[in-house]
Amino acid sequence: MKQLLLLPIVVLLLTGCAGDRQARHAYDEARYLFEQGDAPQALKYYRYAADHAHSDSLRAAIYSDMGHLLFNEGMQEEALSAFRLAYQADSAQHDSLQMAADLCDIANVYRTREVDDSCLVFFQQALGLAESDTLLTAGINSQLAGYHLWHQQYAEAKSLLLPAIARNPNDAGLRFMAADLYCHTGPRDSASFYCMSLLHEEEVVHRQMGHRWLADLLLQEGRTEEAARHLQQYELLTDTLMEQTDTEALRHINALYDYSRQVEQNAKLQHRIVVAIAAIAVLVCLLAALLFYFRRRRMHYRLKVQQLEHLLAEHRNRDSQTALRQQQILTETPIYRHICRLLSDSTPHSMTDEDWHILSDTVEKTHPQFHQRLREFHRLSPQEMRITLLLKAGIAPADIARLTAHSRQSVSSTRARLFQKVFGRKGSPSEWDEFVETL
Repeated sequence: MKQLLLLPIVVLLLTGCAGDRQARHAYDEARYLFEQGDAPQALKYYRYAADHAHSDSLRAAIYSDMGHLLFNEGMQEEALSAFRLAYQADSAQHDSLQMAADLCDIANVYRTREVDDSCLVFFQQALGLAESDTLLTAGINSQLAGYHLWHQQYAEAKSLLLPAIARNPNDAGLRFMAADLYCHTGPRDSASFYCMSLLHEEEVVHRQMGHRWLADLLLQEGRTEEAARHLQQYELLTDTLMEQTDTEALRHINALYDYSRQVEQNAKLQHRIVVAIAAIAVLVCLLAALLFYFRRRRMHYRLKVQQLEHLLAEHRNRDSQTALRQQQILTETPIYRHICRLLSDSTPHSMTDEDWHILSDTVEKTHPQFHQRLREFHRLSPQEMRITLLLKAGIAPADIARLTAHSRQSVSSTRARLFQKVFGRKGSPSEWDEFVETL
């Protein structure tokens, strides 16, 4: 009698073991296909493995890998569901470290979707679970540093990034974030050091941005020849990156096509035509989306240039008396007289933060919507904005160099660089000055 009672339990255990073996085999096949770049086929095997897995540890690994695949393919909602299932499986095992890793994955999905509150909540929960593992805690803090850096919260990013670099100075990702941080906050020596450390990294984007940031630093110092060499390398690496992106897009399209062909061959006769049409529709939609994206991007650039040219034409045709009245009003303001006093003094003086704030408000009052129009074309750094405000106030470039404690060459390079960023072609500093007058 007891043997008969035990029989169903034995059958269930054997069934579970067999299911886990099948799931493990499918999981290994899915990982292999994903490494080969066949995401659609890999996803098929991941789902099969998830449906047949019985142990929580295996289900957690399957859903975690599936989530990363879906996330890489841009399917964020599906990736979020997979990461949540991985968290549930790890919770059933009371594996706090894996739960922390799952929460980080969930936080990164919300970060991509720009849901900042949820992102920070899940990162903090992950830190709470990872307290006993210093390595995992450091990894989470480095991801939080990247979050703060993306949102230009440089003080918070620095407080998390520096300890992570001290623990792992050879991590290219950490040095990439450090280069970005110091290029925006200084000092320049630190920015230059971390940018130089990226020039021989394996990742193309690391080398690309290393050259770009170094070029910007050298231009600020007036070392135009060295900056030109780095800009040339930046352009070459940008072309390489675009070629890799195009190759990846074609590979993805081919993988989808091969997957559709295999489904067509294995399906019943009455479904073959439907599957073939669906595969072709996917290809057409992908190609149409790519064409639409590039056409829209090109059209957006053309419209932007046309808008800039229209502004310049408007400015040339504008009533000169109106412009003179606006400039006269600005020259009668207290901040303008204060600037003139600073320039008349033989001892060089710099403007305070309060002076810059007053000048910004004064320019906006005398030239309404100046800041809004400027932001429509380009987001300026603090130094670039200060130079532009002084230009709008009618201050000569030589005097701007004194007020900003920079060389004349640095001010000229900044103006020329701003014109190239906005118009997409090289121009002289005076052309940027003319554009600023139109706003």
